[in-house]
Amino acid sequence: METLTQLPAEQLQGLVAIGRKIAPSTNWEYTYGIIKEALREQAPGVQAAVWWPAPEGLIPLTADADKTFEPFTSTKEIEDYLPEHDFQPLAEVAAGFRVGLIANRQNYGLLLLSGEDPEFMQSLARILATPIGLIAHAYKLEEEVNKRTSTDKLTGLWNRVYFNERFREECERLVRSKETGSVAIVALDNFAALARTMTPDEANKVFAQVGQAVRQVVRQTDWTVRWDGYDLLFYFPSTSAEAAVEVLKRFAKRLLTISPALEPLAGVSSTIETTSPRALVQLATRRIELARKDGGRRVICYATPGGGMQFYREV
Repeated sequence: METLTQLPAEQLQGLVAIGRKIAPSTNWEYTYGIIKEALREQAPGVQAAVWWPAPEGLIPLTADADKTFEPFTSTKEIEDYLPEHDFQPLAEVAAGFRVGLIANRQNYGLLLLSGEDPEFMQSLARILATPIGLIAHAYKLEEEVNKRTSTDKLTGLWNRVYFNERFREECERLVRSKETGSVAIVALDNFAALARTMTPDEANKVFAQVGQAVRQVVRQTDWTVRWDGYDLLFYFPSTSAEAAVEVLKRFAKRLLTISPALEPLAGVSSTIETTSPRALVQLATRRIELARKDGGRRVICYATPGGGMQFYREV
């Protein structure tokens, strides 16, 4: 009979127990809890974490995983490792290893492990990486379906209903991770007035170009929403208010290449101020009103820690 591993019986029994606990499922929350429990019971000397691309980031599977893998995750970009699939050592982490989370020949993230026995780590990686990769693949498929049914047909941006559902979940995640995110609402008052003098087809053609301009200035991880009429909402994960303002400046310049009537006013709020979804949107909305009262053109109102209310005015 072929021998699959040279591991001692005790370790092999631990692997079998872990594998049996992880039932096939596309529910990450359920599988996450099962894996944590299985590692605690059957592999107490192992540290493990899943590292997803932003906005999720590092998700510990064991108690000290954050501290264990910090020398690697704090100095590297996960995107540099997504082309890799194989089990590899982590030079930055003592007895550390990584392996891609693969499904349908695509790498969705990394499984990070730390333990003294490389052969045991490699066998454990095989057991854990496959179900986690399949879950990631299922979530991507679900996300694609949702996007196809939850976007504004004119601009290709998310619609408001879909955003509201997802943003509540995102704010809960921010509370757990203590990351900083920023919300910006952009109003195109001049264009809204001009559109009333245009045919619907003419106005729609211009606003469709606005949607294209949005996609040219934001990152893949940023969220953009057709909010209300000709207003837009941006959510920038892992981004301070000041950094969000820089993106909005670039957006304003791109809009002016489409039409001189596209002069945005913007209000920006940050999760440093509140992590309530409703409060973030309300703060950004109030700051648009302050930008309007400022009376300038292309004004952005935002707040900085310790600096109070700030205005950026295009001259």
